[in-house]
Amino acid sequence: MIYIKKIILENFQSHKYTELEFDYGLNVIVGPSDQGKTAIIRALKWALFNEPSGDFFIREGENECSVTVVFSNGIKLKRYRSKTKNYYHLYDNSGQEIVYEGFGTKVPQEIIDKISLRKVLLDENRPNLITIGEQLEGPFLLSEKSSTRANAIGRLVGVHIIDDALKDTLKDNRNLNMKKKSLEESVEKLTASLLEYEYLDDLIIKANKLNEIKNEIYNKQLRLNELLQKKRELEQVTKEIKSLEIYINKLKNLDIIANLEIQLSDKVRKYKYIFAKYESLNIVKNNIKYNENVLLSLRNIDMVEDQIKRLNLMIDKNARLNSILNKYNAARKEIFLNKNILSSLKGIDSVEKNLNLISTKYDELIKMHELKSKFDNINKNISIGKVYIDKLSNIDLITRLKDSIECKYNLLLDLLSKKKNYDLTQNEISMVISNLQSLKDEMNNYLEQYRRILNNIKICPLCFSHIGKENIETIIQNYQREEIH
Repeated sequence: MIYIKKIILENFQSHKYTELEFDYGLNVIVGPSDQGKTAIIRALKWALFNEPSGDFFIREGENECSVTVVFSNGIKLKRYRSKTKNYYHLYDNSGQEIVYEGFGTKVPQEIIDKISLRKVLLDENRPNLITIGEQLEGPFLLSEKSSTRANAIGRLVGVHIIDDALKDTLKDNRNLNMKKKSLEESVEKLTASLLEYEYLDDLIIKANKLNEIKNEIYNKQLRLNELLQKKRELEQVTKEIKSLEIYINKLKNLDIIANLEIQLSDKVRKYKYIFAKYESLNIVKNNIKYNENVLLSLRNIDMVEDQIKRLNLMIDKNARLNSILNKYNAARKEIFLNKNILSSLKGIDSVEKNLNLISTKYDELIKMHELKSKFDNINKNISIGKVYIDKLSNIDLITRLKDSIECKYNLLLDLLSKKKNYDLTQNEISMVISNLQSLKDEMNNYLEQYRRILNNIKICPLCFSHIGKENIETIIQNYQREEIH
């Protein structure tokens, strides 16, 4: 059997460096008050079960702490915490080290498998640590309520599986009956609402007739448009015929016009030749004037070259400034994007908690589906049994009926007792919820009083060192987070 052989505390609450060795079997830590006994138990829980969370247990004035647990089989587990880092170090028998990080509020499964220490479910939703006892804690199960003791004994012998199955079956049956009733009511409402639309058949017939009339009107309108188009084409053709007759009358003297056209084309050709020569003469004159102006403007060409060099230098400077401006704008855009990313990652812890909650709910849903399939198989077997009973109705019918009635009567009595226990459990749950709320309010009042006391004395109650206002707020916030967890 694996047991804890040694524990080493470094900068954990009031312990600067403490090393304790344990023996096989029962180990008891005794000593005067306020000497760090509870801190040793808290260090064990923190190293083995990652409880409590936060970093408030780091010794005042230090930046990091660690707890090392050595087991009898040679395995060594080290839990390390600082303001920015959170690690698990696991060493096997040969001294090979494995580092775990990013594990959230749970212990990595590989570490649980190696150390073989975990909490035991004594009740449905409340895990208990039966291997480590705190100060003034009562014997195992004797300090618990009668319902918790009954649940724990039932879980030890496996009876809780039947209770859970019956509870889930009754719950599913009740939900199915409610669903059936709601579906029947919806069917009645739909049947009543359909009576209001009986006149729709007549409307469909009338609509079909109107569609036929609409199609006939549409076809006649198309025919009318075609006839109008033909009429417009006829009018256009008539106009063209009249215009052609006028042109034919005008073309009677076509030979005279042809002679005039030949004479006119010769004159036009001569005019184009003379006009081209005139245009070339003007171009030559303009070129002469342009060249004279260019010669006049090129008198100071050396000064122009100096100006061009200075202009090129200014262009290069402008290009470099534009590139620097583009880099500056890109850097500003990246800073803005990084700020948005940081703001969107503020609630990542709550997202991780929601993911854990969703995984537990998903496991519960899978269990409910398995129980539903088992319930369907039971109903199928019951129906098959009824068929066989009908076939064998002429053999010892009275005896079988008597046995069946007795079984059902006993089952009814059992179900009534389960129902009574269920009602009592619900009442206890409501009382526990109200008590929890009152305890929360009382805890908040105590925390407020604790804050006032710390502000007055300004001394750490664990290591008795001087603390400031920020440290006091950190201690109070860590207590609040521990209370939430």
